Amino acid sequence: MKRKVISLIIKIIVIELVYFVLFFIIFGFARVNSNNMSPSINGGDLALYYHLDKSCHPGDVVAIKQGGGRAFLRVVACGGDKVTMTESGKLYVNDSALDIDKVFTGKDKINGGITYPYTVPAGHFFAVGDNRDEPNDSRTSGAYPPEDIDGKLISILRTRGL
Repeated sequence: MKRKVISLIIKIIVIELVYFVLFFIIFGFARVNSNNMSPSINGGDLALYYHLDKSCHPGDVVAIKQGGGRAFLRVVACGGDKVTMTESGKLYVNDSALDIDKVFTGKDKINGGITYPYTVPAGHFFAVGDNRDEPNDSRTSGAYPPEDIDGKLISILRTRGL
């Protein structure tokens, strides 16, 4: 009887360790707290992201460490890229307009923030939200270093209407 109890305790510990490694070291699971990526990712959705890949490419959606929390933003430019803004508020990367299909609301131009043209420092990346009415992204703070990446988005679980 004692061996069965010890065996059960060991199995529980192993399962807890596997769970910890999967969901705290390899993957992250977080509730989205803002609408900066709306409607592709809405406030209240649950995001699953991969912690171990700190590289990013234009088009990737990454979890960024911001002020004790995290924000999900789309990478639009990497180190060495030139980001410019027209008078009408259109964002360009290396003299090419961003894919307008990914911008759902608002204008790229905001009051304050960085000065254009802006060259992304080597090893850094420029990321913005799809909902451009939310200004907490590279347009105000400049490029992010790779240390700010908490992971790459894998999947979203919609929670509204459930």
